[in-house]
Amino acid sequence: MKDEKNLTKEELKERAIRFYNRYGSDLEQISELLKIRLTQLSLAYTLKNNLPPEAIKISTRVKTLSSFLKKLEKKGWPQFYYPTELVQDLIGARVVCWFVDDCVGIKSFISSSKHLQIKGEVEDYITNPKPSGYRSIHLLAEVGYDSVQRKNSDVIIMSEDMVCEIQIRTKLQDAWGDVTHEFHYKAKNAGVDNKVYEQILSQISDRLANEDKSMLTLRDAYQELADDKTKNSTREGFRDE
Repeated sequence: MKDEKNLTKEELKERAIRFYNRYGSDLEQISELLKIRLTQLSLAYTLKNNLPPEAIKISTRVKTLSSFLKKLEKKGWPQFYYPTELVQDLIGARVVCWFVDDCVGIKSFISSSKHLQIKGEVEDYITNPKPSGYRSIHLLAEVGYDSVQRKNSDVIIMSEDMVCEIQIRTKLQDAWGDVTHEFHYKAKNAGVDNKVYEQILSQISDRLANEDKSMLTLRDAYQELADDKTKNSTREGFRDE
């Protein structure tokens, strides 16, 4: 961050607003680029593992100005020059898989991509769920993009990169996260901390985790039935291992 006097709360708000006004369209374009990169990887993964394309769903989003200002307030209005100095999920992606073992599989595909550079440690909340029962794999990746800039009277294209957050989870984990976000996450942000309710949430998450395991068993059982039916003929299945 550049050296300068400490800004007031209102000055920090104005700085954030100027950033979004100036770079908002760039952020949306980087978000679309990230979606393209991840969609290409998911198509490669589903082809390799004999899954239909819809077995992995990709979505991306840009953190809104309102969400960023709420983050600033929660952090006590720290000083910043660019919002990326404070948050690494200004652009985020969600990768939702039918089956829990594919969460690990697509994570490996993402890690091996030449277009996405993994930064720091991968947080695996599927293997080690949070106390509330939250399950997901979180990783940070640098996305390279072409930045159009003005230099004197000329327009140039500069190679830049931005760190984005990628979350990988199953459909059941995604549904649990979406529902509980509305009351648990927002309540935690408001200072509410109820261990009894959190334990109940964790128990619900555990039951859904068992259902994810049941889905794997059913998938493999159906695949065996398909193999027996088609035997030596060409077939399309859920997986090809």
